[in-house]
Amino acid sequence: MANLTPGDRAALEQAADAYVAAMNAADWERVARSFSENAVRIPPNEEPHQGREAIANWLGGIEELNSYELVRDQIDGCDDLAYVRGRYAITLRPLGAPGPISDRGDFLEVWRREGDGAWSIVEAMWNTRLPASA
Repeated sequence: MANLTPGDRAALEQAADAYVAAMNAADWERVARSFSENAVRIPPNEEPHQGREAIANWLGGIEELNSYELVRDQIDGCDDLAYVRGRYAITLRPLGAPGPISDRGDFLEVWRREGDGAWSIVEAMWNTRLPASA
């Protein structure tokens, strides 16, 4: 197994930056395309979302996104698999919510190089650093 090359790391950073840009543009279709067709997204306090369509449907429940920031603390991997670990901060308003909510926490994503050479997310999960409400 070969370690990630500097070119692999640069491509992963570019793909991750494109994901953040799509989130901040509230372009849910483009965000969903960052995931592989059979990706799994595991949000806190919910069942996992399996597949790009389910992920897109979940994203469609965001009525308004005020801000989304990621700080990547680590990118590593080998061959065609890599992981990105870091921290996030987000402020959004889900459909039907009376106002915006803010969250911050940690995330872990597994990325895979596809046949066309592009990197896509195959597994993603995150957890909040905020205390659970009563």
